[in-house]
Amino acid sequence: MMKALTSSCSKAMVETLGPFSPRVPLCVSDRPEFCFTLRSKSEKKGWNLLLLKLVRNNDLYPVHAVPPKDQVDLETVEPQAQQSEQTNESKFVRVSFQLQKTCNFGEQFLIVGGGPVLGSWDPLEALPMTWSEGHVWAVELDMPAGQTFQYKFILKGEGGDIIWQPGLDRLIHTWETKNRIVVLEDWENVELQKITEEDQLA
Repeated sequence: MMKALTSSCSKAMVETLGPFSPRVPLCVSDRPEFCFTLRSKSEKKGWNLLLLKLVRNNDLYPVHAVPPKDQVDLETVEPQAQQSEQTNESKFVRVSFQLQKTCNFGEQFLIVGGGPVLGSWDPLEALPMTWSEGHVWAVELDMPAGQTFQYKFILKGEGGDIIWQPGLDRLIHTWETKNRIVVLEDWENVELQKITEEDQLA
């Protein structure tokens, strides 16, 4: 239970704090706690960080203010944090998904999976793959690095009917690299998945 400080002792403590008096009600508690508050030092952009520390005294913990050693410029810190976040978000890697599988004329393989980059498991948003010699179907995507994606291939018939790849969802965990990540899949056996790297110019 928290109680407000109303004694002469509390008033003396507030006067001792001087310019570092907190802008929150002073209180005491039966357990130690810490909290922070921001207090403007001047008309400048800088701000002072005020640490309110509860120090035990007769089984109670009156609030004491600890002045900060450094001044924090909030307008500088916030853009730096945003810039760091944008840098992490802007890291992408080139991924080539390949499936070796024959199909009938007029049919086509597509890939769909979790996240907007793979169509969010919506067959209508599935990404079409391109056929090449050897009955290899492939599609290349720029995907966020350092993330895990689930996906499957689907076979779209000439009339628009869809057949989902059997078995468990396939998985790929991307990583930062200047090379292209190549994911070679088997239609039926998930254990035959092969993931390699190759030069982007290859």
